[in-house]
Amino acid sequence: MDANLKNRDQHSLAVNSAWLIGDKVVRLGLNLIITIWLARHFGPEGFGVWNFASAFVALFGVFAVLGMDGIIVRELVTDKVNAGRILGTALAMRLTAATIAAMAAVAAAFGIRGAFDLATLLVALNSLTLVFQGSQIIEYHFQAEMRARAAVIAANVAFLVTSILRLLLLAMGAPIAWFGLSLAVEAALAACLLAFAYRRDRMHAPWSISLPLARRLLGQSWPLLLSGFAVMTYMRIDQIMLATMLDDHAVGVFSAALRVAEVWYFIPMAITGAAFPRMLEKRTADPTTYQRYTQGLYDGMAWLGLAVAVLVSLSAQRLIPLLYGQEYAQSAVILSIQIWAGIAVAMSYVHGRWLLAEGLQKYGLYYTLAGAATNISLNFLFIPRYGAVGAAWATLATQIGILPIQLAFRRGRGNFFMMLNAVAAPARLLRAVINASTVRSQVR
Repeated sequence: MDANLKNRDQHSLAVNSAWLIGDKVVRLGLNLIITIWLARHFGPEGFGVWNFASAFVALFGVFAVLGMDGIIVRELVTDKVNAGRILGTALAMRLTAATIAAMAAVAAAFGIRGAFDLATLLVALNSLTLVFQGSQIIEYHFQAEMRARAAVIAANVAFLVTSILRLLLLAMGAPIAWFGLSLAVEAALAACLLAFAYRRDRMHAPWSISLPLARRLLGQSWPLLLSGFAVMTYMRIDQIMLATMLDDHAVGVFSAALRVAEVWYFIPMAITGAAFPRMLEKRTADPTTYQRYTQGLYDGMAWLGLAVAVLVSLSAQRLIPLLYGQEYAQSAVILSIQIWAGIAVAMSYVHGRWLLAEGLQKYGLYYTLAGAATNISLNFLFIPRYGAVGAAWATLATQIGILPIQLAFRRGRGNFFMMLNAVAAPARLLRAVINASTVRSQVR
């Protein structure tokens, strides 16, 4: 009976993971097609305005989520009796935070741009999605029950419907503001479909709000909120700084390269996510095997990142004009620089899992804060002199420069040398091939 229960749990986990990964693949593929068409249609300047608004709202969107994603799922799993109270409280917190974040985003955009221009309008339309995304609380319910299928279907139906709408808008030559509105429509439709799926679910309970629970959840989530803000700053500050220090055209050519450079990141994320349970098992069973397994993951990510970097660097001059057109020619140079940061990004997924396995999440926060501060500082130095290409160099230099920070923490030093070994893996292979060739020559 225990074996059957274990098999059922493994099957549920596999099916749940397959739905979540499938959701990412569908969204990435279709979204990339629409993004490329959007970039071609509106040109670098219009595409820059679009990406400035997206980056700006993403930055404030961290405060709308409150860092509670994993905490809510954990609470729902461990305290099923009070599921209604947990969901009701979480929804009230999310809606309140989202409303404040949306208003703050619009006010900040107005202050930076100096007028209620097109970019500020797009920020306002984009910010509506933060409020509607409060419905993700229902998604956490399905995740906790290992039944992500319902949430994925609801999200993808909304995404597919509004993607068709965006394609029609592109074909009609609609103004860019309509595309901003389509994002709010997508979030609203997804919220309605999730609510419908939850109402049909036999396992739903009456909702209520608990202030003591809200305080407890916020007390647990604020470090994750701070970490999430640091991560988002790290990822999106380039676009905001380019817009404020240069112009929307620079944001457009930089963002075109960024979209291509980031499109493959779901692969290391999926691999490390699947490997994490085995990593935990090996940590408990044998430290030596655990270290060897972690080193193997780092090596694999380094090789994967290197393969992508070489392939994209060699093809960037042809790839960018093919995807975006000659208007984005400068994006090829940016892409050929930025793609090399992917090696560090791929290894960072292993690093994040290692921190979780070791219970060192606070060091991850220090690491990310240092990365955000370094990136901002380098952008101030490089953007005025080198423009959008300077922002790409700042990204690459940051990814390399923050690695030695681990040496400041005793428990991080061994991990730092594992990452160095991974980066040196191609050199080790080349040396092994040369040595083997030398031995064969001597034998002959």
